[in-house]
Amino acid sequence: MRAALTALVVLASGAVLATSSGADTPARARAQVSVVAGSIGDFGTQIARGDGVQTAKDVAVDSAGVVVAQAETVARASRAGGAATARAASLARHVDLFDGLVTASVARRTATAANGTTVRGGRVAGLVLEGHTVGDVRTDHDYLMSDGSTVAVNRGTAALTLILAKPRGSVPAGTRVEVAVADATATDAVVATPTATPTPTATPAPTPAKKRAHRAKRKPAPEVPKRLSGQGYAFPVYGNATAADDFGAARADTGVHEGNDIFAPFGAPVLAVADGTVQRVGTLKISGNRLWVHSTAGDAFFYAHLSAFSPDAVDGRAVKAGTVLGFVGNTGDAEPTPPHLHFEVHPGGEAKPAVDPHAILVAWQQHRDVAPGAWLTRHGGDTAERPGALVEVRDFIAGE
Repeated sequence: MRAALTALVVLASGAVLATSSGADTPARARAQVSVVAGSIGDFGTQIARGDGVQTAKDVAVDSAGVVVAQAETVARASRAGGAATARAASLARHVDLFDGLVTASVARRTATAANGTTVRGGRVAGLVLEGHTVGDVRTDHDYLMSDGSTVAVNRGTAALTLILAKPRGSVPAGTRVEVAVADATATDAVVATPTATPTPTATPAPTPAKKRAHRAKRKPAPEVPKRLSGQGYAFPVYGNATAADDFGAARADTGVHEGNDIFAPFGAPVLAVADGTVQRVGTLKISGNRLWVHSTAGDAFFYAHLSAFSPDAVDGRAVKAGTVLGFVGNTGDAEPTPPHLHFEVHPGGEAKPAVDPHAILVAWQQHRDVAPGAWLTRHGGDTAERPGALVEVRDFIAGE
Protein backbone atom coordinates (compact mmCIF):
# COMPACT_ATOMS: atom_id res chain seq x y z
CA MET A 1 0.00 0.00 0.00
CA ARG A 2 1.32 3.45 -0.89
CA ALA A 3 1.76 5.82 2.06
CA ALA A 4 -0.30 8.99 2.04
CA LEU A 5 1.39 11.85 0.20
CA THR A 6 2.56 14.77 2.31
CA ALA A 7 0.77 18.00 1.43
CA LEU A 8 2.85 20.28 -0.82
CA VAL A 9 2.44 23.91 -1.79
CA VAL A 10 2.68 24.46 -5.55
CA LEU A 11 3.61 28.10 -6.08
CA ALA A 12 3.34 28.08 -9.89
CA SER A 13 -0.32 27.04 -9.98
CA GLY A 14 -1.50 28.29 -6.63
CA ALA A 15 -2.97 24.83 -5.83
CA VAL A 16 -2.39 22.53 -2.86
CA LEU A 17 -1.88 18.78 -3.33
CA ALA A 18 -3.90 16.97 -0.67
CA THR A 19 -3.31 13.44 0.59
CA SER A 20 -3.65 10.65 -1.93
CA SER A 21 -7.24 9.84 -2.88
CA GLY A 22 -6.58 6.13 -2.52
CA ALA A 23 -4.04 3.36 -2.81
CA ASP A 24 -2.78 1.54 -5.87
CA THR A 25 -4.70 -1.66 -6.54
CA PRO A 26 -3.28 -4.08 -9.11
CA ALA A 27 -5.45 -5.67 -11.78
CA ARG A 28 -6.85 -9.05 -10.82
CA ALA A 29 -8.07 -11.80 -13.15
CA ARG A 30 -9.06 -15.37 -12.35
CA ALA A 31 -10.81 -18.13 -14.31
CA GLN A 32 -11.73 -21.55 -12.92
CA VAL A 33 -13.34 -24.57 -14.58
CA SER A 34 -14.30 -28.08 -13.48
CA VAL A 35 -15.84 -30.98 -15.34
CA VAL A 36 -17.55 -32.22 -12.14
CA ALA A 37 -17.65 -30.57 -8.71
CA GLY A 38 -19.58 -30.94 -5.46
CA SER A 39 -19.93 -33.43 -2.63
CA ILE A 40 -18.26 -36.35 -4.42
CA GLY A 41 -15.19 -34.26 -5.21
CA ASP A 42 -13.81 -32.02 -7.96
CA PHE A 43 -12.69 -33.50 -11.28
CA GLY A 44 -10.90 -31.83 -14.17
CA THR A 45 -10.40 -28.56 -12.30
CA GLN A 46 -8.24 -25.91 -14.00
CA ILE A 47 -7.41 -22.43 -12.62
CA ALA A 48 -5.81 -19.52 -14.48
CA ARG A 49 -4.69 -16.51 -12.44
CA GLY A 50 -3.19 -13.18 -13.43
CA ASP A 51 -1.86 -13.84 -16.92
CA GLY A 52 -2.23 -17.47 -17.87
CA VAL A 53 -4.05 -20.12 -19.86
CA GLN A 54 -5.09 -23.62 -18.75
CA THR A 55 -6.71 -26.05 -21.18
CA ALA A 56 -7.64 -29.72 -21.11
CA LYS A 57 -9.14 -32.15 -23.61
CA ASP A 58 -10.46 -35.70 -23.51
CA VAL A 59 -11.18 -35.59 -19.77
CA ALA A 60 -13.33 -38.47 -18.49
CA VAL A 61 -15.04 -38.90 -15.09
CA ASP A 62 -16.43 -42.13 -13.62
CA SER A 63 -16.84 -41.90 -9.86
CA ALA A 64 -19.59 -42.65 -7.29
CA GLY A 65 -22.30 -42.97 -9.92
CA VAL A 66 -21.28 -39.87 -11.89
CA VAL A 67 -20.12 -40.48 -15.46
CA VAL A 68 -18.90 -37.98 -18.08
CA ALA A 69 -17.62 -39.76 -21.16
CA GLN A 70 -15.61 -36.86 -22.59
CA ALA A 71 -14.99 -33.24 -21.61
CA GLU A 72 -12.83 -30.26 -22.48
CA THR A 73 -12.12 -27.07 -20.58
CA VAL A 74 -10.34 -23.74 -21.00
CA ALA A 75 -9.48 -21.04 -18.47
CA ARG A 76 -7.81 -17.78 -19.54
CA ALA A 77 -6.82 -14.72 -17.52
CA SER A 78 -5.14 -11.49 -18.60
CA ARG A 79 -4.13 -8.20 -16.95
CA ALA A 80 -2.61 -6.56 -20.03
CA GLY A 81 -2.25 -2.82 -19.62
CA GLY A 82 -4.03 -2.91 -16.27
CA ALA A 83 -7.31 -3.95 -17.94
CA ALA A 84 -8.28 -7.35 -16.56
CA THR A 85 -10.23 -9.97 -18.49
CA ALA A 86 -11.01 -13.60 -17.72
CA ARG A 87 -12.75 -16.37 -19.65
CA ALA A 88 -13.80 -19.84 -18.50
CA ALA A 89 -15.57 -22.55 -20.51
CA SER A 90 -16.41 -26.15 -19.60
CA LEU A 91 -18.00 -28.66 -21.97
CA ALA A 92 -19.10 -32.14 -20.86
CA ARG A 93 -20.45 -34.76 -23.27
CA HIS A 94 -22.54 -37.90 -22.56
CA VAL A 95 -23.41 -37.20 -18.93
CA ASP A 96 -25.01 -39.95 -16.80
CA LEU A 97 -25.83 -39.33 -13.14
CA PHE A 98 -26.70 -42.35 -10.97
CA ASP A 99 -27.58 -44.93 -13.60
CA GLY A 100 -29.93 -42.85 -15.72
CA LEU A 101 -31.54 -40.68 -13.04
CA VAL A 102 -30.30 -37.66 -15.03
CA THR A 103 -28.64 -37.84 -18.47
CA ALA A 104 -27.60 -35.28 -21.06
CA SER A 105 -25.76 -35.42 -24.36
CA VAL A 106 -24.06 -32.04 -23.77
CA ALA A 107 -23.66 -29.75 -20.75
CA ARG A 108 -21.80 -26.49 -21.28
CA ARG A 109 -21.15 -23.42 -19.11
CA THR A 110 -19.15 -20.26 -19.86
CA ALA A 111 -18.17 -17.16 -17.91
CA THR A 112 -16.58 -14.00 -19.33
CA ALA A 113 -15.42 -11.24 -16.98
CA ALA A 114 -14.24 -7.67 -17.58
CA ASN A 115 -14.46 -4.36 -15.71
CA GLY A 116 -15.72 -6.12 -12.59
CA THR A 117 -18.68 -7.70 -14.36
CA THR A 118 -19.19 -11.39 -15.15
CA VAL A 119 -21.48 -12.56 -17.96
CA ARG A 120 -22.53 -16.22 -17.91
CA GLY A 121 -23.92 -18.46 -20.62
CA GLY A 122 -24.51 -22.09 -21.40
CA ARG A 123 -26.90 -24.81 -22.43
CA VAL A 124 -27.81 -28.42 -21.73
CA ALA A 125 -28.72 -30.57 -24.74
CA GLY A 126 -30.58 -33.87 -24.78
CA LEU A 127 -31.65 -33.62 -21.13
CA VAL A 128 -33.52 -36.69 -19.79
CA LEU A 129 -34.92 -36.86 -16.23
CA GLU A 130 -35.99 -40.24 -14.84
CA GLY A 131 -36.47 -41.51 -18.40
CA HIS A 132 -38.58 -38.51 -19.48
CA THR A 133 -37.10 -36.45 -22.33
CA VAL A 134 -36.82 -32.72 -21.66
CA GLY A 135 -34.62 -31.88 -24.66
CA ASP A 136 -32.44 -28.79 -25.11
CA VAL A 137 -32.48 -26.15 -22.35
CA ARG A 138 -30.86 -22.77 -23.03
CA THR A 139 -32.23 -20.73 -20.10
CA ASP A 140 -32.19 -21.39 -16.36
CA HIS A 141 -34.74 -23.96 -15.12
CA ASP A 142 -35.46 -25.95 -11.97
CA TYR A 143 -36.94 -29.45 -12.01
CA LEU A 144 -38.38 -31.55 -9.15
CA MET A 145 -37.88 -35.32 -9.35
CA SER A 146 -40.40 -37.89 -8.09
CA ASP A 147 -38.21 -38.72 -5.06
CA GLY A 148 -37.81 -35.07 -4.10
CA SER A 149 -34.39 -34.61 -5.70
CA THR A 150 -33.89 -31.30 -7.54
CA VAL A 151 -32.16 -30.47 -10.81
CA ALA A 152 -31.07 -26.93 -11.76
CA VAL A 153 -30.03 -26.15 -15.34
CA ASN A 154 -27.92 -23.13 -16.38
CA ARG A 155 -27.90 -21.80 -12.83
CA GLY A 156 -24.93 -20.00 -11.24
CA THR A 157 -21.56 -21.40 -12.25
CA ALA A 158 -22.82 -24.85 -13.31
CA ALA A 159 -24.61 -26.06 -16.42
CA LEU A 160 -26.25 -28.92 -14.50
CA THR A 161 -26.74 -29.28 -10.71
CA LEU A 162 -28.34 -32.29 -8.99
CA ILE A 163 -29.14 -32.44 -5.27
CA LEU A 164 -30.22 -35.88 -4.03
CA ALA A 165 -33.21 -36.07 -1.67
CA LYS A 166 -32.66 -39.78 -0.99
CA PRO A 167 -29.61 -42.05 -0.94
CA ARG A 168 -28.46 -43.59 -4.21
CA GLY A 169 -26.54 -46.74 -3.30
CA SER A 170 -23.63 -45.66 -1.09
CA VAL A 171 -24.15 -41.98 -1.93
CA PRO A 172 -26.09 -40.26 0.88
CA ALA A 173 -29.06 -37.90 0.66
CA GLY A 174 -28.05 -34.25 0.34
CA THR A 175 -25.22 -35.03 -2.07
CA ARG A 176 -24.68 -32.20 -4.53
CA VAL A 177 -23.27 -32.86 -8.01
CA GLU A 178 -22.36 -30.04 -10.41
CA VAL A 179 -21.48 -30.73 -14.05
CA ALA A 180 -19.67 -28.31 -16.44
CA VAL A 181 -18.62 -25.60 -13.98
CA ALA A 182 -17.15 -22.27 -15.11
CA ASP A 183 -16.45 -19.07 -13.20
CA ALA A 184 -14.46 -15.89 -13.96
CA THR A 185 -13.68 -12.63 -12.18
CA ALA A 186 -11.73 -9.61 -13.41
CA THR A 187 -11.02 -6.24 -11.80
CA ASP A 188 -9.07 -3.48 -13.53
CA ALA A 189 -6.09 -1.82 -11.88
CA VAL A 190 -6.70 1.34 -9.87
CA VAL A 191 -3.84 3.84 -9.69
CA ALA A 192 -3.91 6.31 -6.83
CA THR A 193 -3.45 9.92 -7.88
CA PRO A 194 -3.22 13.00 -5.67
CA THR A 195 -6.23 15.30 -5.71
CA ALA A 196 -5.70 19.01 -6.29
CA THR A 197 -7.46 21.49 -4.01
CA PRO A 198 -7.87 24.74 -5.99
CA THR A 199 -7.25 28.19 -4.56
CA PRO A 200 -10.34 30.16 -3.49
CA THR A 201 -10.24 32.09 -6.78
CA ALA A 202 -10.35 28.92 -8.87
CA THR A 203 -13.81 27.39 -9.29
CA PRO A 204 -13.74 24.21 -11.36
CA ALA A 205 -16.56 23.82 -13.83
CA PRO A 206 -18.85 20.86 -13.12
CA THR A 207 -18.34 17.84 -15.34
CA PRO A 208 -21.56 17.11 -17.21
CA ALA A 209 -22.97 13.63 -16.71
CA LYS A 210 -22.43 11.39 -19.71
CA LYS A 211 -25.67 10.06 -21.13
CA ARG A 212 -25.95 6.65 -22.70
CA ALA A 213 -27.09 6.76 -26.27
CA HIS A 214 -29.43 4.00 -27.37
CA ARG A 215 -30.47 5.48 -30.70
CA ALA A 216 -28.52 5.97 -33.89
CA LYS A 217 -27.85 9.67 -33.32
CA ARG A 218 -24.89 11.37 -34.95
CA LYS A 219 -22.26 13.63 -33.46
CA PRO A 220 -19.04 15.19 -34.82
CA ALA A 221 -16.06 12.88 -35.16
CA PRO A 222 -12.91 13.88 -33.22
CA GLU A 223 -9.54 14.02 -34.89
CA VAL A 224 -7.93 10.64 -34.26
CA PRO A 225 -4.50 9.59 -35.58
CA LYS A 226 -4.55 6.36 -37.55
CA ARG A 227 -3.01 3.37 -35.79
CA LEU A 228 -1.62 1.86 -38.97
CA SER A 229 1.31 -0.32 -39.91
CA GLY A 230 2.71 -1.38 -43.26
CA GLN A 231 -0.38 -3.11 -44.65
CA GLY A 232 -2.79 -0.31 -43.78
CA TYR A 233 -4.96 -1.92 -41.05
CA ALA A 234 -6.12 -0.06 -37.94
CA PHE A 235 -7.23 -1.44 -34.57
CA PRO A 236 -11.03 -0.91 -34.44
CA VAL A 237 -11.15 1.08 -31.16
CA TYR A 238 -9.04 4.15 -30.49
CA GLY A 239 -7.42 4.58 -27.08
CA ASN A 240 -7.34 2.24 -24.11
CA ALA A 241 -9.12 -0.97 -25.14
CA THR A 242 -8.90 -4.70 -24.40
CA ALA A 243 -10.00 -7.44 -26.79
CA ALA A 244 -11.54 -10.41 -24.96
CA ASP A 245 -10.60 -13.85 -26.29
CA ASP A 246 -14.26 -14.97 -26.35
CA PHE A 247 -14.87 -16.31 -29.85
CA GLY A 248 -17.17 -19.34 -29.64
CA ALA A 249 -18.71 -18.40 -26.28
CA ALA A 250 -22.33 -19.41 -25.77
CA ARG A 251 -24.96 -16.73 -26.36
CA ALA A 252 -28.61 -17.19 -25.38
CA ASP A 253 -30.00 -15.24 -28.35
CA THR A 254 -27.57 -16.17 -31.10
CA GLY A 255 -26.13 -19.55 -30.10
CA VAL A 256 -22.40 -18.93 -30.51
CA HIS A 257 -20.34 -15.74 -30.23
CA GLU A 258 -18.84 -15.21 -33.69
CA GLY A 259 -16.51 -12.34 -32.80
CA ASN A 260 -14.50 -10.72 -30.01
CA ASP A 261 -15.79 -8.13 -27.55
CA ILE A 262 -13.45 -5.14 -27.32
CA PHE A 263 -13.97 -3.44 -23.94
CA ALA A 264 -13.30 0.31 -23.82
CA PRO A 265 -14.65 3.44 -22.13
CA PHE A 266 -18.16 4.51 -23.12
CA GLY A 267 -17.94 6.80 -26.17
CA ALA A 268 -14.45 5.72 -27.29
CA PRO A 269 -14.07 6.26 -31.08
CA VAL A 270 -14.68 3.22 -33.29
CA LEU A 271 -12.52 3.13 -36.43
CA ALA A 272 -12.63 1.58 -39.87
CA VAL A 273 -9.98 -1.14 -39.83
CA ALA A 274 -9.24 -0.95 -43.56
CA ASP A 275 -9.90 1.08 -46.68
CA GLY A 276 -13.32 0.22 -48.09
CA THR A 277 -17.00 1.14 -48.00
CA VAL A 278 -19.55 1.32 -45.20
CA GLN A 279 -22.62 -0.92 -45.58
CA ARG A 280 -25.88 -1.78 -43.76
CA VAL A 281 -25.84 1.03 -41.21
CA GLY A 282 -28.78 0.61 -38.85
CA THR A 283 -30.20 -0.55 -35.53
CA LEU A 284 -31.42 -4.05 -34.64
CA LYS A 285 -32.78 -5.72 -31.52
CA ILE A 286 -29.73 -7.89 -30.79
CA SER A 287 -26.91 -6.01 -32.50
CA GLY A 288 -28.06 -2.55 -31.45
CA ASN A 289 -26.43 0.15 -33.56
CA ARG A 290 -24.44 -1.78 -36.13
CA LEU A 291 -22.68 -1.53 -39.51
CA TRP A 292 -20.37 -3.39 -41.88
CA VAL A 293 -17.14 -2.33 -43.58
CA HIS A 294 -16.36 -4.05 -46.90
CA SER A 295 -12.64 -3.68 -47.55
CA THR A 296 -11.08 -3.08 -50.94
CA ALA A 297 -9.31 -6.44 -50.46
CA GLY A 298 -12.66 -8.23 -50.44
CA ASP A 299 -13.02 -8.94 -46.71
CA ALA A 300 -15.90 -7.83 -44.46
CA PHE A 301 -15.86 -6.54 -40.87
CA PHE A 302 -18.93 -6.34 -38.62
CA TYR A 303 -19.35 -3.81 -35.79
CA ALA A 304 -22.16 -3.95 -33.19
CA HIS A 305 -23.45 -2.30 -29.95
CA LEU A 306 -22.28 1.22 -30.91
CA SER A 307 -23.64 4.04 -28.72
CA ALA A 308 -23.87 6.36 -31.74
CA PHE A 309 -22.76 6.76 -35.35
CA SER A 310 -20.41 9.39 -36.78
CA PRO A 311 -21.30 11.45 -39.89
CA ASP A 312 -19.17 9.06 -42.01
CA ALA A 313 -21.38 6.09 -41.10
CA VAL A 314 -23.47 6.23 -44.28
CA ASP A 315 -24.31 3.32 -46.59
CA GLY A 316 -21.97 3.31 -49.57
CA ARG A 317 -19.56 5.86 -48.09
CA ALA A 318 -15.91 5.24 -49.04
CA VAL A 319 -13.67 5.35 -45.97
CA LYS A 320 -9.99 5.04 -45.17
CA ALA A 321 -8.47 2.93 -42.42
CA GLY A 322 -8.72 4.98 -39.23
CA THR A 323 -11.91 6.84 -40.22
CA VAL A 324 -14.18 7.31 -37.17
CA LEU A 325 -17.42 5.35 -37.77
CA GLY A 326 -19.05 5.66 -34.36
CA PHE A 327 -18.55 5.28 -30.65
CA VAL A 328 -18.35 2.41 -28.15
CA GLY A 329 -21.56 1.62 -26.26
CA ASN A 330 -23.83 -1.19 -25.12
CA THR A 331 -26.92 -0.96 -27.32
CA GLY A 332 -29.02 -3.96 -28.33
CA ASP A 333 -28.76 -7.04 -26.12
CA ALA A 334 -25.52 -5.66 -24.60
CA GLU A 335 -27.38 -3.26 -22.27
CA PRO A 336 -26.61 -5.30 -19.08
CA THR A 337 -22.88 -5.50 -19.94
CA PRO A 338 -19.97 -3.04 -19.72
CA PRO A 339 -19.52 -0.87 -22.84
CA HIS A 340 -17.79 -2.73 -25.64
CA LEU A 341 -17.59 -3.19 -29.41
CA HIS A 342 -18.61 -6.57 -30.83
CA PHE A 343 -16.26 -7.10 -33.80
CA GLU A 344 -16.24 -9.85 -36.43
CA VAL A 345 -13.86 -10.74 -39.28
CA HIS A 346 -15.29 -12.45 -42.40
CA PRO A 347 -12.43 -13.21 -44.84
CA GLY A 348 -13.71 -13.23 -48.40
CA GLY A 349 -16.84 -11.21 -47.73
CA GLU A 350 -19.94 -10.79 -45.62
CA ALA A 351 -21.48 -14.12 -46.68
CA LYS A 352 -18.39 -16.09 -45.63
CA PRO A 353 -18.03 -17.63 -42.13
CA ALA A 354 -16.52 -15.55 -39.36
CA VAL A 355 -13.10 -16.55 -38.02
CA ASP A 356 -11.61 -16.12 -34.56
CA PRO A 357 -10.24 -12.55 -34.80
CA HIS A 358 -8.21 -12.47 -31.60
CA ALA A 359 -4.77 -13.07 -33.14
CA ILE A 360 -5.54 -10.46 -35.80
CA LEU A 361 -6.69 -7.88 -33.23
CA VAL A 362 -3.63 -8.42 -31.05
CA ALA A 363 -1.37 -7.95 -34.07
CA TRP A 364 -3.14 -4.75 -35.15
CA GLN A 365 -2.98 -3.36 -31.62
CA GLN A 366 0.77 -4.07 -31.48
CA HIS A 367 1.31 -2.38 -34.88
CA ARG A 368 1.94 -5.70 -36.59
CA ASP A 369 -0.31 -6.48 -39.54
CA VAL A 370 -1.74 -9.96 -40.01
CA ALA A 371 -3.53 -10.26 -43.32
CA PRO A 372 -6.71 -12.37 -42.79
CA GLY A 373 -5.92 -14.59 -45.78
CA ALA A 374 -2.42 -15.40 -44.53
CA TRP A 375 -3.72 -16.02 -41.01
CA LEU A 376 -6.31 -18.45 -42.32
CA THR A 377 -3.69 -20.31 -44.34
CA ARG A 378 -1.46 -20.78 -41.32
CA HIS A 379 -4.29 -22.01 -39.08
CA GLY A 380 -5.99 -24.35 -41.52
CA GLY A 381 -9.13 -22.35 -42.24
CA ASP A 382 -12.27 -21.86 -40.20
CA THR A 383 -13.01 -25.58 -40.07
CA ALA A 384 -9.94 -26.28 -37.92
CA GLU A 385 -10.68 -27.05 -34.28
CA ARG A 386 -9.85 -24.22 -31.91
CA PRO A 387 -9.21 -25.08 -28.24
CA GLY A 388 -11.83 -23.44 -26.06
CA ALA A 389 -14.11 -22.36 -28.89
CA LEU A 390 -16.63 -25.12 -28.15
CA VAL A 391 -18.54 -24.32 -31.32
CA GLU A 392 -21.64 -26.45 -31.84
CA VAL A 393 -24.11 -24.24 -33.71
CA ARG A 394 -23.73 -21.49 -36.30
CA ASP A 395 -26.12 -18.68 -35.53
CA PHE A 396 -24.55 -15.33 -36.31
CA ILE A 397 -25.28 -12.13 -34.42
CA ALA A 398 -24.70 -10.40 -37.76
CA GLY A 399 -27.46 -12.41 -39.42
CA GLU A 400 -30.27 -10.90 -37.41
